[in-house]
Amino acid sequence: MKKFLRNSLLALGLVASTTWADATDELSRLLQPLAGLSGKFQQTLVDERGKVVQKSSGKFSVQRPGKLRWETGEPFSQLLVTNNKQLWLYDPDLEQVTIRPVDKRMKETPALLLGGKVEEIRSSFSVKAAKGAYQLTPKNGSAPFKSMEIRFGKNGLPSAMSVRDGMGQTTKIKFSGVQANPKLAASLFNFKPPKGTDIIRDE
Repeated sequence: MKKFLRNSLLALGLVASTTWADATDELSRLLQPLAGLSGKFQQTLVDERGKVVQKSSGKFSVQRPGKLRWETGEPFSQLLVTNNKQLWLYDPDLEQVTIRPVDKRMKETPALLLGGKVEEIRSSFSVKAAKGAYQLTPKNGSAPFKSMEIRFGKNGLPSAMSVRDGMGQTTKIKFSGVQANPKLAASLFNFKPPKGTDIIRDE
């Protein structure tokens, strides 16, 4: 879970014959109206043999471009916040926060789909539609994950994502209660460490 957070977010009825170019265009068109999202998630990490390693749940808020709040509540509390300039990863149990600037690495993470600039999808990923889902492969071989899949519900909003890393582990995420373009306070995408928090700066 921590690895995903650190490297830490559509069409209905598409057939497998959809071309890569068409899939990218369609994905971009369907993401474009979603200037913001909020909702809940359930996240499961499975190993290369399909064995469940960890389960967690929480809530998220996203606002384009590049603003994300991903808050895990159970079983281990953790918070990831970015305002498109700076990223905070806060672990309340350890009383520790890691702070680093947002750079081009963010364009190669799953967060791009949920909160990044839609026009950057084509330059960062190869996209293919199959079995009602979009499959994305990073064009950069050094990206922090090997492949990603995203599904959308009948309401046109994200319903599930899965991300496979270089070790064969897969993070599966199911979304619920998703709202499109909600009113989100700017304070959601900034973080002030509580007094006494150990601050680590990753420049």
